[in-house]
Amino acid sequence: AALRGSRPTRRALTLAGGDILALLLFVLVGRDTHGASGGWAGAGEVVTIAASFAAAWLAVAPARGALDAQRTAGTRAMAARTLDAWTLAFSLAVLGRALVLGRFSPPAFYVVAYLVPLLLLALWRVAFALGVRRGRRGRRVAAARR
Repeated sequence: AALRGSRPTRRALTLAGGDILALLLFVLVGRDTHGASGGWAGAGEVVTIAASFAAAWLAVAPARGALDAQRTAGTRAMAARTLDAWTLAFSLAVLGRALVLGRFSPPAFYVVAYLVPLLLLALWRVAFALGVRRGRRGRRVAAARR
């Protein structure tokens, strides 16, 4: 019940939405760090850059179980699925980016572009898993009190 095959669940859509925001944050911070232009022209560039990473993530994450409730239950499982899916998605994203640009980037770019989004995705997704666990625990306590 991820995004492929069947109708996406609310959980999968929430995860994917947060994932896209994490990838957008990476692009925004990266552009700001490099002093890139802002305004509407900059917004178009942000969308273009983020789209390569987001498209690769959305293609890989469902297939690798990163949006599946059973395969991402708990913080460890969530972190493991995130690492697995991001490693493959990152590879596809940077290859696509290189094809569009007609060149590869310096090695430092690949180190940062792998680690920073991975950290942002993992933080968001582990926080999500903790929230789900707390929500379940709260419902069990409330049911026991009845």
